Amino acid sequence: MKKDKFSIYNHPQLYDDIMWWKNDDIHFWNQIIKQKKYKSVLEICCGTGRIGLPLLKNNINYYGIDNSKVFIDYFASKLKNYDKKKLVLGDASNFNLNKKFDLVFIGFNSLAHLLTNEDVVSCFNCIKNHMHDNSIFGIDIFMPSHELISNIKENKTDLMEFIDSNTQKKLNILESNSYNADTEVNHISWEFINHSNEREFIYSFDMRMFFPDTLNRLLTDSKFYINKFYGNYEFELFNQRSEKQIYLCSK
Repeated sequence: MKKDKFSIYNHPQLYDDIMWWKNDDIHFWNQIIKQKKYKSVLEICCGTGRIGLPLLKNNINYYGIDNSKVFIDYFASKLKNYDKKKLVLGDASNFNLNKKFDLVFIGFNSLAHLLTNEDVVSCFNCIKNHMHDNSIFGIDIFMPSHELISNIKENKTDLMEFIDSNTQKKLNILESNSYNADTEVNHISWEFINHSNEREFIYSFDMRMFFPDTLNRLLTDSKFYINKFYGNYEFELFNQRSEKQIYLCSK
């Protein structure tokens, strides 16, 4: 691995190892599908199938799109007796599957990888083209913390510990942040540290910090109607203490 050019999106098994703890959102989307009896679902930024694989147990017509070929191929390798052509390599801001779906959603924080309003609007327009009159569009994204938006300079945060299943090493992730209030983009650095306190590699990436007023405006400007705005996966409405922003919209 080249330490200065390391990208987690070239290492799908490592991504799965890091995300071992995340499953509460799966129950949320499963509930939506079951309650509304949706038969067709499109997941934007489907990744390695962390969400998509469990959803397939609902016997739905599932499609996924992602811009990482490595992730798409890895997701496909997990599937049996399923048309792998339904996993599409593509850009979330510019895609056309010539199909319409009951539910289109962007899962766990993936929208934050679209750094500009122009990219977000382009993505929303593509999504509208894949919705029929009764479709629902869902977004799940975090609520930026006060500490982050205040740009408080702190020491590296001990983010998490996990086992790298390829090497069986126990690794710790130390996170540092640098937030630009003008662009609302957070530059994030993850240092992967082994048990000997040595750096294995470093991963740097950018994420857009979306605030409710911004997302509300982008959605309404894109002619979406916000039907529900939740603050957690237990379907509680968003409030000042909410750590999540979960939108369910119609066109």
